Amino acid sequence: MGRAKNNVRISGLVRAAGIARERLAVGILPSEDDEFRAWIRGSVARTEAICDEHEMSPEDLPAPSFRAYRFLKALDLDDLPERHGPVPKGVRTIRISGIIAAQDDLNERMAVWTDPGRDAPTEDDPQVQALLERVAGHVERIEALAERAGASPGNLPKRSRRAYQWLKFLSDSATLVTHLETLRALNGACQTRSCCKRAPRAVRKLPVEITFAYVSYLYKSRAADGVLAIKLNEGFVGAPPDVLQALARVLFSSAAPSDEERVKAYAVGDDFVDTVTALEMTTAEVDERSEGRFVDLKALFERVNRTYFSGELDRPRLTWNGRITRSKMGHYDFLRDTVVLSVTLDAPDVPDYVLDFVMYHELLHKKLGVRMLNGRRYAHTREFREAEQAFPHYEEAQAFLKRGARAA
Repeated sequence: MGRAKNNVRISGLVRAAGIARERLAVGILPSEDDEFRAWIRGSVARTEAICDEHEMSPEDLPAPSFRAYRFLKALDLDDLPERHGPVPKGVRTIRISGIIAAQDDLNERMAVWTDPGRDAPTEDDPQVQALLERVAGHVERIEALAERAGASPGNLPKRSRRAYQWLKFLSDSATLVTHLETLRALNGACQTRSCCKRAPRAVRKLPVEITFAYVSYLYKSRAADGVLAIKLNEGFVGAPPDVLQALARVLFSSAAPSDEERVKAYAVGDDFVDTVTALEMTTAEVDERSEGRFVDLKALFERVNRTYFSGELDRPRLTWNGRITRSKMGHYDFLRDTVVLSVTLDAPDVPDYVLDFVMYHELLHKKLGVRMLNGRRYAHTREFREAEQAFPHYEEAQAFLKRGARAA
């Protein structure tokens, strides 16, 4: 009897893709070109050989492994980014105690908003203001200690860095209110009969403890110490009611296939990805690095601003993100008025209308802002979508970007 396809693991494949991204982001020395190409081709060939041995396709691999394979397979090894000279030495990793404890403390304090008898949170609520002050205190302490070490929070170990990024993200009052509203709504969804009736008997009547964080997974639930502890990716904050209801049924093992599909679709959609990108941007460099190898973002902004916004927009900070990406090609950081474009677009084969469209999309975010409705932040409103689709080459640009994403 053959081995189950989804049990096949290829060790080192995800790590290889991560290392390849890091090396491509800083460029490949000419003396290392042949070695890099051979390594990539060998990783791809090894993956395909193992799949052949198990009579399966790479598509049958677990999702992280398949995404890593697709990334390596799609690399243009004939047009590698070049680097001349050593990589600038970064600041060593720093360690600051108490960051995870601060995250846990904040989640514990926010839990009171799950009480259905409590008034909905507002930005001027004294207890919300007290939470904001507490978050600001944590953030200021971390930043001061990092500065004293001659570094920044971006130099923290991954888990501590993500906890800081989460705290920094919630230091905005509107974002914190959205977080609290989502916490209330998800807790309410977890109490509904449709959620609980098919749940395992052992967890059906357990009290629910919900926390959010900036984590690599979508969600986890575990029955322990008399509670059902649920931890979710912050990307779900601000999700619409139907997604939260489907998510609650998934967490309670009461989900229909359509519920799982709805949750997964949201997790790859614009709103989820924008939230995760905003979290990551809290430690990103904001100095302008607008000159690419082939494209100058300042010139691109001036062209798009003049053509589609009558030259009325003030220029935001403009920077390349320095990483090869295939799905997320741009981001607008509202808090720091910064447009970030993927270095993937800095290539001679990317048409001008695609560059214009991605810049146009991010500048629409700058122009239209975020709409708040029932505790949810809407960046991609109907007004936004109508304006986006009015771009003269909308269909062609979308088709080009989708082809690039499929090739990843």
